Amino acid sequence: MPEEALQVAFEIKTACDEISRRLLRWHWEQKPGAHSLDALVRHLQQRQQESPDYYDRLPDLSDKTSWQQLDTTLCMRVLLDPEKDAARPLDLLGSTPHPSAARHACNAVRAARNEAAHAAAAADGAQAAILFNEAIEALEEGYAGTAFKENELARYYREAEDFLARCGAKEPVAQAKKLAQKKQPAAGKPSRSTSQPRKSSSTSAARRSTARNSSASRRKKKQNSNRAIWITLLAVVVLGLLVRAFSMGIFHK
Repeated sequence: MPEEALQVAFEIKTACDEISRRLLRWHWEQKPGAHSLDALVRHLQQRQQESPDYYDRLPDLSDKTSWQQLDTTLCMRVLLDPEKDAARPLDLLGSTPHPSAARHACNAVRAARNEAAHAAAAADGAQAAILFNEAIEALEEGYAGTAFKENELARYYREAEDFLARCGAKEPVAQAKKLAQKKQPAAGKPSRSTSQPRKSSSTSAARRSTARNSSASRRKKKQNSNRAIWITLLAVVVLGLLVRAFSMGIFHK
């Protein structure tokens, strides 16, 4: 695949790993009990015994001494674990205010990372860029004002636009500009900004329609005005000819 698309795919994978670690750490620190990385490793080891099919082919956990060593695969395995067979169910996503939005965001990040990690052609890099842009939109819906601040989401939106542009995937939505213009949401309240692009798009479409109608109306008025002028001029010419004819006695017997 072209060098640029390969580089974009690598950067998307790296960004998804960073986002995944951020999500897992935020959820882990919100739960009751110990919040250390060692506690997470112990939890993983316990879950591997309880659900070996779900936690198959995980990397060796004994060498994990830093959050930076965790990748998207491992993070999402924990976050998306249904824990139906756990001795002490934790269900990190289920304890959030909006579990469905959080689950959607995690799945979107995982999908973008997998596409980038297995990219083998230029089209794969473009698809990964599109999925990454969708993942950031899902993050905004599920985690704005909680795990991620508005300025952090704006940075990811700028990265998503850059990836799209470099891959030639599609015209970026320019969400970062919209985010920068929004007011900071009240602390502790989840953002509803994901619906705003749709609303903004609808408003823009309405404005374009109104502008077209207004322009058509102006053209019609101008045409009517021009027609009236020509009729008036024609009437003046005809009247002038009639006056001249009378003065010359053409109509006299």
